[in-house]
Amino acid sequence: MNTSEDRLNEKLQNISNRLVELTKENNQLTSNIINLAEKRNTMTEERTQRTRDQSELNHHNTDLAEERTSLSEKRTVLAQERTELAESRTDFSIYRSILAKGRTELAFIRTGFSFIALGIGLMRYFGFGPWTTLDAGIVVIGAVSGLYGSTRFITTMKFQRIYDRKMKAFLASELEGVDKK
Repeated sequence: MNTSEDRLNEKLQNISNRLVELTKENNQLTSNIINLAEKRNTMTEERTQRTRDQSELNHHNTDLAEERTSLSEKRTVLAQERTELAESRTDFSIYRSILAKGRTELAFIRTGFSFIALGIGLMRYFGFGPWTTLDAGIVVIGAVSGLYGSTRFITTMKFQRIYDRKMKAFLASELEGVDKK
């Protein structure tokens, strides 16, 4: 019987050894599970930190976008002011041109009167003779120049009055703007 009991003891010993091995493996697996859980927790904390960092970056990006929008609005206002200044420069340029045109037409009138005076003076100095037709031609050229200059000057004066009102209104608004500042 001893042999059967020995066999049984041997089997029991094998089972006990196997149980110890399985217990060790179980302990090892449990240890691995714990390590993996710790790693998972660490990764979760890292992910949470990255999410916070991303959130901060998003807030920073939002702040930058708002600042960019503010700067764009300021740039738009400055562009509108620049456009208004360009339009006023154009109006001043047109006004300058009208004034120059008026001076040119006054020069036509002045030249016409000078030719008339020259022609009459030549007729009086040389009397009536072969040169009288030339003297009369000078008087006629002077009269035509004076008439041309006068008719053109009247038209120019109408435009000048229109632009005088525009310029006065513009300058008055500019002076009000200076007073407000």
